Amino acid sequence: MTRKARVQRTPEEKWEVVWEGLRSGNIAETCRRYGIAPNLYYRWKDEAEQGARAALGGKSAAAAESEKDRRLRQLERSLGRKTLEVEILKNVVRE
Repeated sequence: MTRKARVQRTPEEKWEVVWEGLRSGNIAETCRRYGIAPNLYYRWKDEAEQGARAALGGKSAAAAESEKDRRLRQLERSLGRKTLEVEILKNVVRE
């Protein structure tokens, strides 16, 4: 079985797919019609909802991104600490 070539869709096209799925209520049929996987549909739907919440909630997209950046930095620091702990434990076990 061969893979289909990836199709680049504009934000307007993605919104059209999401909107059609919401209107019809039949996500599987919408995905078949547009040749996309259901998980891709739900990813686009989640992104559309996040954008709508940011627009209606008064948060700018930049503010939402800065929250993601803060969380990413926090996770990177945590990963760094855990990596250091692993290295220390490796040295202890070797001795």
